[in-house]
Amino acid sequence: MVMIKNPIAGFLILSCIIVLSHGCRPKEKAADVPDIQGIYKDIQYLDSLTRSKQLDSIGRVNDKLSAVIAAYAYRAASPDDAAILDSLSGIHRAASDLLQFCSDAQTDLELMGQDTRALENQYRSGKIQADTYISGLVQQEQYLIDMNNELSLKSKKALKYLENQSILITRLSPLPDFAE
Repeated sequence: MVMIKNPIAGFLILSCIIVLSHGCRPKEKAADVPDIQGIYKDIQYLDSLTRSKQLDSIGRVNDKLSAVIAAYAYRAASPDDAAILDSLSGIHRAASDLLQFCSDAQTDLELMGQDTRALENQYRSGKIQADTYISGLVQQEQYLIDMNNELSLKSKKALKYLENQSILITRLSPLPDFAE
């Protein structure tokens, strides 16, 4: 047997042993049951992403890009200009797709928050059973995961495309001045 002369060190070692032995026991709570507070936090987090300043910037750049495309509509001076305009239109679509997704997601997240509160209230009042409650939480959690993945993919695509838009715009032939 080892004697520990320092009582604080002995207490720390004993505490570590207790914590470790407690941590090895099986948890009483089922591991696959989503935490409702975590779902609320995920809803808030995704909502904040769909309202970020970065998206406002993407919207402004996309508006300018739209103006350039409109200015050059039916005025491509060369096949190169036509190809550049086609690329710019693809960039515009990717950014517009992201912005539309975020707009739709804001509405969906608001409704999801309401649905989650309703589900929680029904469970607490005994109107639904635990299995229905858990199933509802799992569906909510999966929807949030899917939404986060789609937001991530659309954001990456739009940002990647938008990196090239200013270079492409500078390669367009200048528009003729129609001032008389």
